[in-house]
Amino acid sequence: MFLVVLVTTLVIVTLLTYLLFSEGKIFVRRNSVIDLSIEEISKDLADLTHWPRWLPWLIYETDADIYYEYAEAKADVMSALPSCLKWQGKLIKDGYLCLKPARSNSHSFQILLEIPAFYPNNLHFSINLSKQGSQTLITMQISAKISFLSRWTSNLQAIKANKDLELALLKLIDHLAQYSEPSSHECHAPSFEWLTCAELDCFDAVMRPFIANEQPISQKMTQGFHDLAIALGPENPPAGPSFVLYNKINLAQHYFSGYLGIPIQNLVPCDIHPKRLVLKGKYIQIRYVGIYKNLALAWHVAHNYRRLHGLHHPKHRPSVEIYEVRPSKKNSAEHFVTKVCLPVK
Repeated sequence: MFLVVLVTTLVIVTLLTYLLFSEGKIFVRRNSVIDLSIEEISKDLADLTHWPRWLPWLIYETDADIYYEYAEAKADVMSALPSCLKWQGKLIKDGYLCLKPARSNSHSFQILLEIPAFYPNNLHFSINLSKQGSQTLITMQISAKISFLSRWTSNLQAIKANKDLELALLKLIDHLAQYSEPSSHECHAPSFEWLTCAELDCFDAVMRPFIANEQPISQKMTQGFHDLAIALGPENPPAGPSFVLYNKINLAQHYFSGYLGIPIQNLVPCDIHPKRLVLKGKYIQIRYVGIYKNLALAWHVAHNYRRLHGLHHPKHRPSVEIYEVRPSKKNSAEHFVTKVCLPVK
C-alpha cells in the first residue's frame, strides 16, 4: 500500500512540475530598419510569388514543387495576386502558408503557416511594417500553441523559430535591396551550399586548446591563431585553411571549448609539435558564405539538414569549422567562406 501511495505521489508531483515549468506556447520576434518606403515593401510582400526567394524553409530543397492558390475577390472574379503558397518536396514534405484577408491600405501581413517537416504545430507568422521617418521598421513574429504532450519541446522550438526568423529577415532585406541604391544596402544574406555527408580527410596539424567564456569567442580565436602562427615561425607556412574543433558548446552560458588548429606539412623544427588528426565517422558538410557574426545560422541550417535526413548528432564527437576564406585585404566580410562540419550517425 505504501508503494502505491508513493508512486501516485511521484506521478502527481511530476505532472504538476511539467504543467508549471513547461511552456504551452512559443513567441519570438525579430525586427530591422531598412532604407525603403513602407509602400514599396508592402507592394512586394503583397505578391506571394516573391516569397520563395527569401523563405528560409525552402533553401533545403531548391527544386521542390511550388504552387499558388487564388481567392475569389468579387462575384466569381479571381484575385490578381495569390493568397496561398504551397510546396511539396522529398525532404521538406508538404507545407503551405496563407495570407489572411486585410484592409487594402494595411501594412500588416498575417499568415497561417503549416510546415510539419520543421514544426509539429501550425504557426502564426506575421510581418508588420511601420514608418521610421524615411525608413521602414520590419517586424517579424512567430507564435504557436504547444500541445500538452509536446510542451517539453517548447524551448527547442522557440530556439529554432528565433533562428528561422533571423534568417528570413536577412534574406528578405537582401531581396528588397533591388529597390534601393547599392550604396545604401549594407545587409548581405548568408548563403549555404550542401556539400556532402561523408568522412573528413586525415591530416597533420598543430593545435592549441581554447576556452571562451567571459571573453568574446572571436577575440579568443584571433589571439589563439596569432599565437600558433608565431610559434610556427615564417619557415612553416600553413598547408591548408585553419580550423576549430568544438568539444563543448553552451550557447545559454556563452561557453565554448575545443582546439584551434593549423594544417602543416614538412615541419621545420620549432616550439610546437604536429599531431595526426583523425576524425572518425561521417559529417554533414555545408559551405557557408557570409560574415562570422551569422555563423550560428550555418549551424542552425546544418542541424535542420540533419533532422530532415533523419540523422542523429553524437555529441561526444567534435564539430568542426574550417575557414576556407578568412579576412584579408582582398576580401570583404560578406565573402568569408567557412565549411561547417556536423558529426552524424
